[in-house]
Amino acid sequence: MVRNFLFHRISPDRDPLWDPMDPDLFSKCLRHISENYDVITIEDLPHAKLHEQTATISFDDGYKDNIEVALPILEKYRVKASFYVATDCIDNQTPTWTYYLEHLFKNTQKPELNIDFEYLPEGMRVKQLQDYNSRIAYVKKLKPLLKNLTLAQRREVVLHVSGIYNDVEKPNVMMTWEDLKKLRQLGHQVGSHTKSHTMLGHLSDETRLIEELKGSRDRIFEMLGENPKTISYPNGSYNQRVTELSKEYGYLSGLAVKQDVYIPGRDSIFEIPRIELYNEPWWKTKLRISNSLERIKKVLRYK
Repeated sequence: MVRNFLFHRISPDRDPLWDPMDPDLFSKCLRHISENYDVITIEDLPHAKLHEQTATISFDDGYKDNIEVALPILEKYRVKASFYVATDCIDNQTPTWTYYLEHLFKNTQKPELNIDFEYLPEGMRVKQLQDYNSRIAYVKKLKPLLKNLTLAQRREVVLHVSGIYNDVEKPNVMMTWEDLKKLRQLGHQVGSHTKSHTMLGHLSDETRLIEELKGSRDRIFEMLGENPKTISYPNGSYNQRVTELSKEYGYLSGLAVKQDVYIPGRDSIFEIPRIELYNEPWWKTKLRISNSLERIKKVLRYK
């Protein structure tokens, strides 16, 4: 049994749409995990001697706060982690579409929004969003809808919104290749989170799917001098074809987000579950770390 703990952003800055974990809470997590578990990297899983108290630490997306805020805490507790990056986001210094969309709505001063696309619900197409709170409420509804659209449709909407909200500057929140080289020099791992952070399980175009898997692998090799061993599926989206192609293009493992422990023999090495930790009260975080929270939820569901 292995507990694979997943983080994204670590920052003292609060966010009403996607709150990063506070550094003090992250430090508590690392202290507790390092004291109670044998922490290895996910890349070590295929050949490590595993036991009940084995754990891993990983980060998805490649945010700058991973190296500026999280790294010193990792080094303090002598914990090695794995960082999974969308290579286009690193190359273009542009965050994932989910982050960018939220950034636009949080920072624009424009009151009107017109997204008159037939594949969106009619009530979401033309809106007067006069203040910050109305924009936040709207994007909370919009983002889940976009996850269920095709890649082309989702890109069309995000590009359209960015054209309307052209008063917002692009955020500078991603790591650089130099940052990733530093992480490798310190003994941390760097893996693939695809090229463009697309939802792989929704891709019907196999050529595009291959480009997401192979293209990100090749770019990491070009910049860091080694092939990534692991692919982290964005938004936990994958299917059998995704896992087959991941293996074909040289990955040794694939990561999901199932809020559960990893049990070799039960779980495929290309469907490794991870337990995501959030900016929550410490008592609740400890329940997640022990996996007790999910067990409690299962009991309540069956009652």
